[in-house]
Amino acid sequence: MTFSDETLMAYLVGNLEEVEAGAIESAVEADPELEQRLMALDPFAPVVHGVFDQLPAAAPQIDLPDPLTAAPVPPAGSALRLLAVAASVAVVAVSATFWATRPAPMGWAQQAAIYQSLYAPDTIAVLDTSPEALDVQFAHAEERLGRSLNREALEALPGMELKRAQTLSFKGKPLVQVVFADAQGQPFAFCVIRQGEGAPNKDVNEAVLSGLATATWAQDGFGYMLIGSSDQTDLDGQLDILTTTFAG
Repeated sequence: MTFSDETLMAYLVGNLEEVEAGAIESAVEADPELEQRLMALDPFAPVVHGVFDQLPAAAPQIDLPDPLTAAPVPPAGSALRLLAVAASVAVVAVSATFWATRPAPMGWAQQAAIYQSLYAPDTIAVLDTSPEALDVQFAHAEERLGRSLNREALEALPGMELKRAQTLSFKGKPLVQVVFADAQGQPFAFCVIRQGEGAPNKDVNEAVLSGLATATWAQDGFGYMLIGSSDQTDLDGQLDILTTTFAG
């Protein structure tokens, strides 16, 4: 089985489903070349390599005192075995640090903010906002999401011009990004992800992610996110409407 660099990177940041991740781990055990590719893509791999770079190439020469008792003479390979044990301990210690300090996989809200941070006014200025285009986009998005997007309420958001409804995916879960332009033509976004039954409800949490003001909440198996155009964007007006419209 072959894996693309994109798939391997998704594995390294924790964005693959359990079955896909298990397939990579099984393949790595039997394929040294795949392991080398994975290490080359991993920005933390040099930490592990550094341990081996610091190990001496050969066992040091040690002058030992004459034994005081008739103790058995250690085998000639003892120094090497002692060095190997010490090296193993060092590798285990650094490996533990390596895994402990790896960044936690990013959640859907963080990745949606990163994606939105790439938007510029020119990005949305050329979008097809005809009623026919929006009809197709919303129909597809609502089918994948399994719920209404309350298009009428979105079109009525104060100071916002509806631009697009785009269907994305995060770890196999449908994620819909509804894009707006504010009065200055700056991009806004409202995202909805289907998290599934049993997902916890969450109150509104406001934070700055990827340099953008955001507000997230969750209700009845769906996660919601409003993303402003900068870290200083006031989201209160739109947030009050959306949290009421998408309360469940």
